[in-house]
This record gives sequence, C-alpha cells and structure tokens, in this order.
Amino acid sequence: MHINRFLHSHLDSMSRTNKFEVEIHGPGPSKLHSRGIRCTDVTMPAIKMTTKQHKVLSSGPNNHYITNVGYSDTVALKFMLDNTFEDRLLMERWQSLMYDEVWNLSYPEEYHGHVIITQLANDGLPNYKVTLHKAFPESIGEMSYTAGEGSIQTFSVGFKFRTWSTSYENTQKGLLSGLFNKFSRRIQSRVTKKIEGTLFG
Repeated sequence: MHINRFLHSHLDSMSRTNKFEVEIHGPGPSKLHSRGIRCTDVTMPAIKMTTKQHKVLSSGPNNHYITNVGYSDTVALKFMLDNTFEDRLLMERWQSLMYDEVWNLSYPEEYHGHVIITQLANDGLPNYKVTLHKAFPESIGEMSYTAGEGSIQTFSVGFKFRTWSTSYENTQKGLLSGLFNKFSRRIQSRVTKKIEGTLFG
C-alpha cells in the first residue's frame, strides 16, 4: 500500500502531540497534588542500554553486551500561570519540604513523589501512561517580564526522578476484547465530554 493512501485512511487513528495530561503527586502526607491542566509542554523520558564491545576473533564482528540500564533522569514541564499562581506555589511548597529554616536537608522519602504523563487517544481517553518514580522538582525556572505586548506568563520546572514505568491502556488482545474495549471507550468518551462541557462550557 502506498504510504499516502495509508496515511489518508488511518489519519484519524494517529496519536497527536497536543493530546496529553499530566498528574503531579507530591509526598504522601503533603497533599501537594495537581492535575496539571495548565501544563503546555512535557517530554516523555527515554531509556538507553549502555553496552560494551567484545571481540572474540580479531577478524570477526564485535559482540555487544549490556553493562548498564540508563534512564534519562530529568523531565521538563512548562506551565501557563493564571492570577492565582497556583502551580508555581505548589512547586515552591514542594521544594520547601527539602530543607528547614536553617538549611538542614530532609530525607528523600520526605520529598519524593511521582508524576504521571498520559498520552490521550483521539477520543480523549488514555492509551499510554508513564509514571516517574521518586520524583521531585529539582529546579523552578525564571519568569521574564517585558513592557511590550503582554503574553501569557509561563514558567518551567525540571523534575528529577529515579526510574519510570509504563502502562498501555488501549492494547487489543483479540477480537472480542477489542470490540468490548472499543464500545467501552466510546461510552467513557461521551461521558467525559459531557462532564467537561458542564464544567467548562
């Protein structure tokens, strides 16, 4: 099949870069949580296997062996700010859990949380999730001001984490399962759109 014909017939089923959600969960007792509805930019983390070459025969091809599992350990999130500055306040409060008033540092379990990044399908429901484990806001970015035309204020946060895990929410596991999943998602999508219509107009 020609690639253009394939794209034309399957375009509606392709994932889109602007369909995502971010959930931010601070340390358990802190109640620092956010649905990240003002998050405009985020990148899914990467993973890379570090390898080492080994040659058995001087004239033969190299063998490659895994020596380390390497997770990218930083994710940047960009937020729009409303007049409450709610998202920046949350991040600053989270960072305040990392030390006390005389700069004594906290134990990691006192500030470790987790972040969930979700790719949404075109029906608005999840189809892929990445959870960042033992995450915390390492850096809160600067904010710029200008006397020119006013644009929406933004700021960025760099999250450190130890590892990440994934889950696939829309994988087909057979004909009957696929039909049931498709029907179920259609109902969920309609309910979600109705709720969003009621809340946001």
